[in-house]
Amino acid sequence: MKSSHQESGGAPIQHRSRLSLVAFLLNHGAPLILSSLLLYVLWWGHSPELPDVDAAMRHVSWVGVIALLYVAWQARSVLAQPRGGAMHTMIEILFSLLPLFVVIYAFVDWMRGTNALSIFEVIVMVQATLATLIDVVIFSWFSVSLTRLSAHTIDIQ
Repeated sequence: MKSSHQESGGAPIQHRSRLSLVAFLLNHGAPLILSSLLLYVLWWGHSPELPDVDAAMRHVSWVGVIALLYVAWQARSVLAQPRGGAMHTMIEILFSLLPLFVVIYAFVDWMRGTNALSIFEVIVMVQATLATLIDVVIFSWFSVSLTRLSAHTIDIQ
């Protein structure tokens, strides 16, 4: 007799929900984390005091490292996606657009004069835009191609 907190397969529901949450974050967590970091930097004023050029380069290089980690995480997500349907691809594209929307909104606020940004924050916007565009354009194209090829392979068999 199974208890009420177990499914027919025997795995507890809480354990399965944790695993599905971890899988969701592994596949779609990078845009959420990058968007959160962008919100922190662009609206809550994380603009470090940079006394010299060396300190500025260190901070900008950390922004570049975060952008590269984002691109690598998204590449891993595209390569690990299920090969059967287009739903994962569409979810991936929608989540990938989230950081781009944050940057576009910050840019519009900056141009209207409601959000004064420092040079560091503008560099963050540019690097985040480049990383997001790499993700949206190249990885989305790659993901759609993989989905189409896998659907074509299934049809042939």
